[in-house]
Amino acid sequence: MKPTIAITQGNSAQSGSLAAAALLVCAVSSTAAAHHGTAPRYDFNDPITIEGEVTSVFWRNPHVRLTLDVVGETGEPEVWDVEAGSMNALDRIGYGADTIQPGDRVVLTGGRSRQGLKTMAVVVAALPDGSEVPLWPQRAAALGLSTERAEIAASVVEASAERARGIFRVWSRRGAYDRSVTYTREAVTAREQWDVLEDDPVLDCIPPGMPAMMNNPYPLEFTDEGDEIVLRLEEWDGRRVIHLNGDSDVDSQPASPTGYSVGVWEGETLVVATSRINYPYHDDRGTPQSEAVVILERFTASDDDNRLDYSAVITDPRYLAEPTTIEGYWTWVPGEEIKRYDCTLPTQ
Repeated sequence: MKPTIAITQGNSAQSGSLAAAALLVCAVSSTAAAHHGTAPRYDFNDPITIEGEVTSVFWRNPHVRLTLDVVGETGEPEVWDVEAGSMNALDRIGYGADTIQPGDRVVLTGGRSRQGLKTMAVVVAALPDGSEVPLWPQRAAALGLSTERAEIAASVVEASAERARGIFRVWSRRGAYDRSVTYTREAVTAREQWDVLEDDPVLDCIPPGMPAMMNNPYPLEFTDEGDEIVLRLEEWDGRRVIHLNGDSDVDSQPASPTGYSVGVWEGETLVVATSRINYPYHDDRGTPQSEAVVILERFTASDDDNRLDYSAVITDPRYLAEPTTIEGYWTWVPGEEIKRYDCTLPTQ
């Protein structure tokens, strides 16, 4: 028998906790950090709940995807495409590819498509056994839902602690980016013409460059390579090289999406100046960026090495009306590791 669909706004008739989740999605969505262009594509201020039968599961990065066979409000059959969090984020809280299977009947609550498509970004799912899974862990955590991390083996924790030295360790994102920015009229006009369904590079697994690549919820790691510091980012398998003895003629360096970074130590703070960036976007909303952009970052570990504070001042005379300051922080989770990301498109 074909499953039916119930679409509600701001509540769910399916379960009390899902109803609360829908209300919470609406209540806190304005403060949740946007990521991968999610906010432009989905309206978390207008949450919906749908019920249907899973027909396919794509359990990969950057986002797990489901398709649901459902019956719409008019009684006609519909196919819904559903976007969840990443495979890596779900793995960290103990959920794998066997969590949801084709043929399962599920109830999903999340944000609806802003473009009027039969798509949604699911935050929490009710499974056939009655359990509820935070399918978008970062957003679910912001709603107060349980996203407890799976236990890390004691041997891994011990080895991690032995290797850690000051800033040189794996850091896990905790503090949301805080920024205040004023764009030029040219930047605003260009962003208004950006098509989130066609122009976003990440939809083709093209990773973001600086500074957008630093605004992500995944771990990063600093490695001491003598005259260089290598900064590895789990998202997009990102990699930056920070030159401690940088070429004095920075302008002669080739431009790239990550730019050319020169670092110096000011006490316990790593100060990094990055230029020669040719990534065309300032963020994941299509705000343009010129090759004149310069970024000055500061990474400061706390005295107990449990927290890494971050700030960046971004200057782009063409598209930023004034320098923009970004702030955030990471924490140390002993035993955390950088996972492979391996972005894969559903059609591959």
